[in-house]
Amino acid sequence: MIQSKSATLSSTTINYLSVESKHKDRSLLFLHGFPETSWSWEFYLNYFADKYNLYAPDLPGYNFSPGLGEAKNYTIENLVNVLNEFIETCCAQKPIHVIAHDWGGVLAWPLAAFYATNIASLTILNAAHPSCFTREMLSNERQQQASSYISTLVSDNGFDATSKNQHQMLKGFYGKCFNHLSKQQQQSFVKQWQHKKSMENAFSYYKNMPSQSQSNVERAIKIPRVYIKVPTMVLWGMKDTAFVHEVLNGMEQWIDNLQIEIFDDDDHWLHHRRLNEVASKIDSFVSVTG
Repeated sequence: MIQSKSATLSSTTINYLSVESKHKDRSLLFLHGFPETSWSWEFYLNYFADKYNLYAPDLPGYNFSPGLGEAKNYTIENLVNVLNEFIETCCAQKPIHVIAHDWGGVLAWPLAAFYATNIASLTILNAAHPSCFTREMLSNERQQQASSYISTLVSDNGFDATSKNQHQMLKGFYGKCFNHLSKQQQQSFVKQWQHKKSMENAFSYYKNMPSQSQSNVERAIKIPRVYIKVPTMVLWGMKDTAFVHEVLNGMEQWIDNLQIEIFDDDDHWLHHRRLNEVASKIDSFVSVTG
């Protein structure tokens, strides 16, 4: 049974969904992306309910949580520290297996790099490794164009723009996929989209990224050196419109133990489109990595 809980940490409160049992000796942590909530993982929490301890937090500041205060506080470093504290405070078994999508993946990469002792394995769904993403942002005009939507989110009228025509912009990110989400997911996502403070918190994640303009990119960005030593599986929908497929190139130089699974006919929302297949691959990978 999925339970809704909250955890009081040193700098904020995190709302999360969980399925726990003292008879389970492995734990999975699911990290959602933009513009979703912890309910992004509804299917997987039910699928794995009889096998693992399961935790799906709302990212800091999402889904009506108090967040981290001012926009400037939503740095990668601060967000990763919060997630690690959540693991150490709330998760029954450590190290834990992390499954992450989009912004959850953006945070999971450095979480696994800098807090590896708490991470048993890493499964990434359509979230580029930071070193590879930065490389493409510096040199690939198609990636720069794919990331151009960010300028709307970080603008002064970001909330109004994403709210217009019953959240047409946000629903448009999904293509036809939004209509196939569960009723619980649609309601949870839309409630958040209607909550100005939650959305401003989410936009703050983007505001703390380097500038997306070409001139500033060339001047300001250096490729980060993010090495991953835990076993890592990347599941990738090749029709992703947020990331060019070249972000997969050279990933092995940053990851000691890597396997990549390609889904040629799927997009950024792989975790919604290929439910059973994604769950099966996660289950197999977690079983092998212990």
